[in-house]
Amino acid sequence: MPGETFILGEQKVRPDVYVRWHNAGGARVVTGTVGVAAAVVKANWGPLGEVIAVETPGDLSRKLGSGNGPDCVREIFSGGASTVLTVRVGSGGSPAQLELEDTAATPVKVVRLLTKYPTTRTITATIRDSLEDPAMRELLLHENTRQLERLTFGKGTNEPDQIVAAITANSQYLTATKLADGNGEIDTLLDESLTGGAAPTVTGEDYADAFVLLERKFFDVVVVDSEDVGVHASLQSFVKRMLSEGGGRIIGVVGEPTSIPFATRKTNARSYNDFAIVYVGNGFETTTGPLEGAKAAARVAGVIASSAYNASLTHVPITGSIGVVGELTNTQYKEAIQSGMLTFSLNPDGLAQIDYGINTKVTLLADEDEGWKKIRRTRTRFELIDRVVLTLHPYLGKWNNNEDGRAFVVTIANGIIQTMIREGGLESGQLIVDPANPPQGDSAWFQFTDLVDLDSIEKLYMDFGFQFSPQTA
Repeated sequence: MPGETFILGEQKVRPDVYVRWHNAGGARVVTGTVGVAAAVVKANWGPLGEVIAVETPGDLSRKLGSGNGPDCVREIFSGGASTVLTVRVGSGGSPAQLELEDTAATPVKVVRLLTKYPTTRTITATIRDSLEDPAMRELLLHENTRQLERLTFGKGTNEPDQIVAAITANSQYLTATKLADGNGEIDTLLDESLTGGAAPTVTGEDYADAFVLLERKFFDVVVVDSEDVGVHASLQSFVKRMLSEGGGRIIGVVGEPTSIPFATRKTNARSYNDFAIVYVGNGFETTTGPLEGAKAAARVAGVIASSAYNASLTHVPITGSIGVVGELTNTQYKEAIQSGMLTFSLNPDGLAQIDYGINTKVTLLADEDEGWKKIRRTRTRFELIDRVVLTLHPYLGKWNNNEDGRAFVVTIANGIIQTMIREGGLESGQLIVDPANPPQGDSAWFQFTDLVDLDSIEKLYMDFGFQFSPQTA
C-alpha cells in the first residue's frame, strides 16, 4: 500500500510514495495551567475469520446475530457510520442441527439440517403445507417469536430432494443433507428446535489474527468489543502497523467501564500515548440502559467515522443519551484530559456530550507538535497525507526526475493544499523540493513548509468590563 513512512535520508528499495512528518513549529511554549468503520467482535452468528460488510443496523441479526459484539456494531451505526467491516473472532464451536423424519409408521431420518455457522442461537423449524398453494409445502425458521426465513418446496413423493434443493438455493441460515429417501414425505413439525450448537472459543490471539484480515481494507476507524487491555494492546499494534507500513492512516478506539478505578483508567489511557488511539473513559445513559466501555467506544468510533475530517468532536452531543455514566468532578475532567482520556459530560440540555475531542497523545516526540493531541487535527493531517499519496501514486514512473517532473509533483500537491484551505481544513502550506536533499537517480525528496492545519474555537475567554455609572471627566 502507498504511504509507508521513511526516515530522513533513507532510500527505499521499492518504488512508492513515502511520507514522514516533523515538528516545524519549534519547541512547545510552556504556559499555565464521514465513513467506514471496522470492528472485531465476538458474535453468535456469521462466518469465523472473514471480513463481512454490514451496511445497515437491519443487517445485524442476519449477519452477526446478537450479543455484545453485534451491540457494539449497532453503536457504531448509531454514531453515524455508513458501513462497518466486521470480523467475527474465534475458533471451533459447532452448528446446531435437526434431523427430519418421513411419515412412515416406523419413521426414517431423511434430511439433516445444520446451521451455516457455529452458534448458540435458539432457532426453531416448522414444516407444514403451504397456506397459499396446495401443491407446495413450506419451511419456517423462527428465533423466539420473530420469523427469520420462509422457504417453499414441492409436495409429493420426493420431498427430501425438494427441501434440500430449496435450502441449498435460498437459505441464509441453513445447509441441508439428504440422509435417505424414506417414503418420500417429510413429517410435519411445529417449532422444533435445532440443537447441539456451541459457541466458538475466543482468545486474545484470535483478535490479533482478525486484525490481519483487515490490512487490505479501507476504513477510517477500528474498534473491538473487548475491554481486555491485552486485546487493546493488539489493536494498537495493528493501528501502528497500518500507519508505518502504508496500509492506512486509521484511528483505533478502545474503552473501559467505570468499574475500573479512575486512577487505573488514567494510567491506562496515558500508557497508549498515541495520536491514533482514542481511549474512552466513561459512558452515557440511554432510555434502554447505560452504555460504557466497549459500547461507548463503539459510539465514539461511529461519530469519528461519520464526521468530516475538519470537524471537531468537542461537545458533540450523543444522540439518544439522557445522562452520563461515571460523571466526573471538574478536577477529574482536567485530570482525564491531561491523561489523554476522552470522556462524556452533560450539556445544558441534559444530553451527554463528548467533553473534549482528544486522543491519548500526552507526551510529544521531537518530530511531533501539539496538534497531534487532537482528533480533528490528526484526521486533517491524515487526510492531507492520504490525498497527496493516493493522488501521486498512479504517476510513479511516468515523470522524468528533472525540473519539469518535480514541478508536476509540486503543482499537484499544492493544488491539494489549496483545496483543503478552501474546505477549512488548512490555513496555509506549500510543497517544495527539499533543498537539503538534492534529487538523485530515481529518487526525489520534497518538503511541506508553512503547513498549518486549523483547529476549532473550543475555548473562549471573555473579558466583561462593567461599570456602575458612566465615567466623568
